[in-house]
Amino acid sequence: MMPLRAAQFVIDAIIVIAALVAAYLIRFDGHPPRSFWHQLATLGPVIAIARMFVNRLTGVYRVVWRYVGLHEAFLFARSVAIVSGVLLVMRVALPSATQMLRVPIGVIIMEGTFTFLGMAVVRLARRVLHDRSLERDAGGVTPTVLVGAGQGGLDVAKEALRHPALGIEPLGFLDDDRTKHGMAVHGLRVLGTLDDAENILRQTGARQLIITTNAIAPKRLLALMDEARSLDVSVRIVPRLFEVLGEGSVGQALREVRIEDLLSRDPIPPSLSMDQLRQIFGSKRILVTGAGGSIGSEICRQLSVMAPAKLCLVERDENNLFEVDRELRSLATPGTLVPVLADITDPKAMERLFKEFQPEVVFHAAAYKHVPVMERFPAAAVRNNVVGTSLLAELADRHGTEAFVMISTDKAVRPTSVMGASKRLAEVAVQRLAASSKTRFSCVRFGNVLGSRGSVVPIFREQILAGGPVTVTHPEATRYFMTIPEACNLVLQASTLGSTGEIFLLDMGEPVKILDLARQMIHLMGASGRVDVQIVGVRPGEKLFEELRTDAENLSPTELRRVFRLSPEAFDWTHVQTILDRLDFLTRAGDNEGIREALRDLGIGYVQPPTRTTGPSDTVR
Repeated sequence: MMPLRAAQFVIDAIIVIAALVAAYLIRFDGHPPRSFWHQLATLGPVIAIARMFVNRLTGVYRVVWRYVGLHEAFLFARSVAIVSGVLLVMRVALPSATQMLRVPIGVIIMEGTFTFLGMAVVRLARRVLHDRSLERDAGGVTPTVLVGAGQGGLDVAKEALRHPALGIEPLGFLDDDRTKHGMAVHGLRVLGTLDDAENILRQTGARQLIITTNAIAPKRLLALMDEARSLDVSVRIVPRLFEVLGEGSVGQALREVRIEDLLSRDPIPPSLSMDQLRQIFGSKRILVTGAGGSIGSEICRQLSVMAPAKLCLVERDENNLFEVDRELRSLATPGTLVPVLADITDPKAMERLFKEFQPEVVFHAAAYKHVPVMERFPAAAVRNNVVGTSLLAELADRHGTEAFVMISTDKAVRPTSVMGASKRLAEVAVQRLAASSKTRFSCVRFGNVLGSRGSVVPIFREQILAGGPVTVTHPEATRYFMTIPEACNLVLQASTLGSTGEIFLLDMGEPVKILDLARQMIHLMGASGRVDVQIVGVRPGEKLFEELRTDAENLSPTELRRVFRLSPEAFDWTHVQTILDRLDFLTRAGDNEGIREALRDLGIGYVQPPTRTTGPSDTVR
């Protein structure tokens, strides 16, 4: 059997000769002069060889034609034009005595056109045959309407048409831009607006709806899902960039709609590109505490692809350390990961770690975060969040670390819980060292992250799957939310700014009512009318709403989008050190009431409010 490449050469040669014959016949109305046959026998093979040579030179034979696009078509046209251009130059420049080498201009133009079309048709025919064979192997496709006729919709349409194995048969688009209605995008019509969705789904017989844009308001998306669900049409969504990376293609990364899609803000390009961050963190020795947690692991995930010299994963839970190390092995450069099983409150272990590793950048994400648990164990909260942070900051200062970034929380603002007060004191402990240190100390403060362990979203999901009820503390309770990848990317960007112990605040968008969140999740999971929401009362230390800054903290913009700078409050650092020493003693003694009293004496606004409830387990719809 003839090899594929050799067969392609033979087919192309036949196409060139056939194009030349057709051009002569058309040029001379079917009666070319006798000299034509002599010229064809002489120049035909030369032109065919020249075209194949230029095809090879310009990369035409390296193109995988089942993935052909505009770039490949331009490449092909350029190859054809080069040879045709040479023939035109020969026609004009050579003397009439060399008539055998002077092809008529009309013949040159037609031959080039026929050659381009012939070669293109052969290659596209191969692509069609290949796609049909894949379609047979895939066992059928799902008729699909795409929501959004912008770049996202175009990308999905291209992927679906190129890869029938994905099982997506695009029927057309829905788009609210009326100027696009009736127009064709990549050969597919824009069928109407989102308001027409139900009728269009009925008319087209679509069995799937794919959301390709992030510009749909949450209420509109829920309504669209209701209409689709009523027709037994499945709904999938194109993930954002952070999720698509590493998936291979947009089509392969398609997933079901999640609550995060209803809470996420419109995407804004990061101020610092991946290349800029790679220049900053590449070849650095970086230490991350709490590396197995939700925030710490995502910071490690993003750093691991930036080619750091070493990435030290500090974690005290062996299972978490094992999992994050195993995951990152496939992302990081071999030999860069340094997993360390250690407790940040152990002075000897931390001293030894800093001495051996000599970190240039520290991201401190280790912390106790669950408010009700820390209310029962104040000594553990202060020991881990305050004493551990203070120890790490002092070691960073002593060992010449370039930058130290502490991950903080909105619960540190006017704290009503031991956890919040401990994080506020941790911020103060970091700021205490900033004025006299060469290390750039900073804190990054933000609210809740979606999907972290123990947060409301996974808890609500479990409760809904169990049949309910979904428990909400108070009907007016609100929280700020951000996705974990977005928060961690902003943390990495903010880490490049700190100089004098500033607190950086991430733009969290608008606060979300927890009751609305619960209802949206019930709706999203198709459990409306079957799962109730139960109001259980505010737990000890919890607030109805969170704040991102105090009145004394002045907010100013930075050069980074969605990152703001808070001017630090003035403290008596001698008094702060006295409180830190006192808390160190009290945590060792396990004096919980003494710890609460010391936190109140610091002057950070810590107040324990009385527990509020809305009644004994009120149920709402």
